[in-house]
Amino acid sequence: MLALIVMSAVSAFAQQSRKIDSIIKANRLTIYKNPDETIRIGDSIYEASKSSGDKIRGLILISNAYSSKRDYQQALKYCLRADSISKKLDEPNLKANLLNSIAVIYQQLKVYDKAMEYLDENDRYLDNNPVKDSIYLRATNNVVRGLVYKEDLSCELAIPFFNKAIEQYKKLNTTNEQPNISITLYNRAYCFLALERYEEAKESFELSIVYAEHTNAKSLKAFSLKGLSEVYTHEKEYEKAIGVLEEARQLAEDVGDLILNRGIYLAFADNYLAVNNWEKYKEYRKLFLENQYIIKESERRSISDSIDELTANYEQKTANLTNRYYICTGIIILLILLAVFVILRYHKKAKKSLNNLKLRFEEVKKARKGMGIL
Repeated sequence: MLALIVMSAVSAFAQQSRKIDSIIKANRLTIYKNPDETIRIGDSIYEASKSSGDKIRGLILISNAYSSKRDYQQALKYCLRADSISKKLDEPNLKANLLNSIAVIYQQLKVYDKAMEYLDENDRYLDNNPVKDSIYLRATNNVVRGLVYKEDLSCELAIPFFNKAIEQYKKLNTTNEQPNISITLYNRAYCFLALERYEEAKESFELSIVYAEHTNAKSLKAFSLKGLSEVYTHEKEYEKAIGVLEEARQLAEDVGDLILNRGIYLAFADNYLAVNNWEKYKEYRKLFLENQYIIKESERRSISDSIDELTANYEQKTANLTNRYYICTGIIILLILLAVFVILRYHKKAKKSLNNLKLRFEEVKKARKGMGIL
């Protein structure tokens, strides 16, 4: 019913960006509760809209929904479609949102140098342009920077970025930001866990669960429960960890997230192994390996698409440079030919003038001689 209402609204207000912005903001929550519904809504925005800006908004929404499903291949596809449309647009808020989305996808693909490149570009853009969502975008940029540092450098460097992002999201004081706070707390908790600061990790996971519950974000709550179980595992409270994982597994059944399922299955296997339950260990180890294979194949396709996109960009730049080379070479040759033509013409005229002058001189000389004038 909600989807039908939203789709009707999109059809009625396709040319009114404010209405579409409101629909998109309302569906930031739906991304985590029901990403397939969000994809349908984004597609309806794209199809019903006549302006390029609104089409891009629909594509970004679709891309974010696919990212929430860990389908980075599709997320990248829709984000790049949006980027190709945005080249000639002059909408600061939309441009900044798109730069942010591209940075997020590159971070998810673990192409960290490209992620940082887009984050830096977005920060410069926010500094120099009036962007309505600047607080939200700066907060998200800080989360992504924190993730890059967490995955590629160190958690000590990442935690301050997560803390800053949480404070920025809280300033917005809207329900829409609560899933983002949950995600940030979840990642901060894993940093505390990696640093063996278990009490702080537990506190962050529990807070992440609270924020996920506020918006009924099942996948976020399941992820945080899975993280909380890891704290209990480190503390050798295996039965408590298994109990938390069971709650996470039940939530995950409605989500269909391969990454989430893989983490839950591996955690189950580790804890059942610790309590010498071999049958359960083998059951969940098998499920983990099956999910691992599917995920690796998906990531391989996503990275392949990213490489194809980079190759296409390289080929396009090479073609542009080649065209510029030929154009410049053609202009230089044309100028040389023109200069030669001018010089030859001048030379011909000068030679003709000189010959005329010589003839005139001879005529004058003969005339003077005939008159007896030397």
